[in-house]
Amino acid sequence: MKTNLQDFLDVLDSDDAKPLSVVISSKKKITIKPLSFKQQKALVTSGLDGISGVMSFIKTLNDIILFNSEETDLKIFDRVPIILALRKELSSKKLTQDEVEVDVDDLITQFKKIDTIKGDVVDGNGYTVQLRIPTLKQENKLLATCIEDMKKLDIDNMGKNISTILSYEIPKFIESITFGDSVIEFDEISTSERVKIMDNLPANITNLITDYILKVRDYDEQLLTFNGTTIEIDSTFFE
Repeated sequence: MKTNLQDFLDVLDSDDAKPLSVVISSKKKITIKPLSFKQQKALVTSGLDGISGVMSFIKTLNDIILFNSEETDLKIFDRVPIILALRKELSSKKLTQDEVEVDVDDLITQFKKIDTIKGDVVDGNGYTVQLRIPTLKQENKLLATCIEDMKKLDIDNMGKNISTILSYEIPKFIESITFGDSVIEFDEISTSERVKIMDNLPANITNLITDYILKVRDYDEQLLTFNGTTIEIDSTFFE
């Protein structure tokens, strides 16, 4: 019997592919659906537009992870084991970087053995800043605004573009700022208000915050490095 197109699409939409099991940074085991072809296409094409394309790729990847896992509190570190599991299911277990092959399973096993970085507190000039590891949802909220602002800028004005990115990158790591009797919880204010606060903080405080962020970035890179080879995560990762 011939099936009409809509019925067939409904069957595809309701088809529950076997979920993948992933151990995240909290050592909790979660499940996530494999990528659909539509999602794969979105990832491959999202990172093609310069600096804003890189941010669009990260936001698209976060959106897919949150949708496919139905988890709401995933940290940015959790992205690593999840994308490794998605990539392993998608194609070869072997990743190639600078003509060196790295086995996905080696990176997954390594991740399980490495303790995660925790939040921190920095002090100076009367300010106390509570730092955190942001969730994917917190990161995406800032990315969405940053991407829109980047579209308004001159693509060739590299200095202004980088300045804009930093204005949005730093606040996502901040839980709260205390100055005297005043306490600002960053999740309770708008993205633009966070950026205004960051722009008016003393430079030595932002330097301390940046030092923490660099430690987080180094840790993130460590998760994707095996025997001296670091795997880059960009749109080609899912081809």
